[in-house]
Amino acid sequence: MPSKESKGRTRLLDLQVRPLVLFCILFVLIAVGWMYIRSINQDTEVLRAQVIQLRNERDLLSKQQNRLRNEVAILDTDDYIIAKARQLYGYMMPNELLFVIKNPEALYGDDAEKIEMYVLESLD
Repeated sequence: MPSKESKGRTRLLDLQVRPLVLFCILFVLIAVGWMYIRSINQDTEVLRAQVIQLRNERDLLSKQQNRLRNEVAILDTDDYIIAKARQLYGYMMPNELLFVIKNPEALYGDDAEKIEMYVLESLD
């Protein structure tokens, strides 16, 4: 005659998983997996956007670097120094005229007739 202890063990082994319990377990596993995959997809999209932004910044910095390299290459030339002096300080060469426009918006708007300017002559 089997003992009570061995009867309890055989009952545990004989238990069957009910279909509803199995369905609930599968549903939870699928839901957790779906949420995890969705989270990964969202993170991937954020990273893609950051990659695009960084590529654009890299291209912009590359263009700026090329521009600065070109400027450094011509830095010691007389033409560059003259152009910068004219641009930054309004210097003029002998026998040149400098036109100073007081209202530059009139050049591009409807008030083209109302341009105010004066002329400076260089001193020899």
